[in-house]
Amino acid sequence: MTIQRYSVNQHPIQTLLTWVKSNEIAIPEIQRPFVWSTTQVRDFIDSLYAGYPVGYLIAWRNPNVRLKDGRVSPPAQPRLA
Repeated sequence: MTIQRYSVNQHPIQTLLTWVKSNEIAIPEIQRPFVWSTTQVRDFIDSLYAGYPVGYLIAWRNPNVRLKDGRVSPPAQPRLA
C-alpha cells in the first residue's frame, strides 16, 4: 500500500496572490534570494496574462518554519473549497 505524499492542484494566479496578501501562504526563510531582472519579471507576467504554461509552484504546510522577516509561520487555517 502506497501513501500519497503530495497532490497536484491547479489554481489561477489571482488565487495565489490573494493567499499571499491574506498571509495564508508566505515565503520561508530557506527560499533563495530573488534573482530575476526587471525584464525577466515583466516577461513572466506577460506569459501569465497570455495563458502560457510557466511551470510549477511547490508549496507545503509547515507551521514551524521561519519566514523571510524572521517571524514564525502562523498555523494553517482550514480553507473552504
